[in-house]
Amino acid sequence: MKHNEFVDEIEKFFAKGLSLVKRKNRDYAPENDPWRNFRFAEIVEVDIARAQLVRISDKLARVSNLLTTDELLVPEEKIEDSLLDISNYAAILAIFVKHQRKGE
Repeated sequence: MKHNEFVDEIEKFFAKGLSLVKRKNRDYAPENDPWRNFRFAEIVEVDIARAQLVRISDKLARVSNLLTTDELLVPEEKIEDSLLDISNYAAILAIFVKHQRKGE
């Protein structure tokens, strides 16, 4: 693979992730509160940032399992889906921390 092909693949991956996060955020949160879904973790005294880390760790465990087995119990969720979720949760966490530190 050449460098430009590599970069093209990265661009496609992030474009797919952006499309996914847009759809999921509309499904999980109202327009005025993109963190609403994560706020539910506060019910069990887990702050929003750590709730996102838990979701990332769940996806990491899924990827680890998928790397060691060919059998998918949930065939509609492929390894790329979990990796997209990880990258999206990382971006969401980065934005949350940035705005939290600004006092927003």
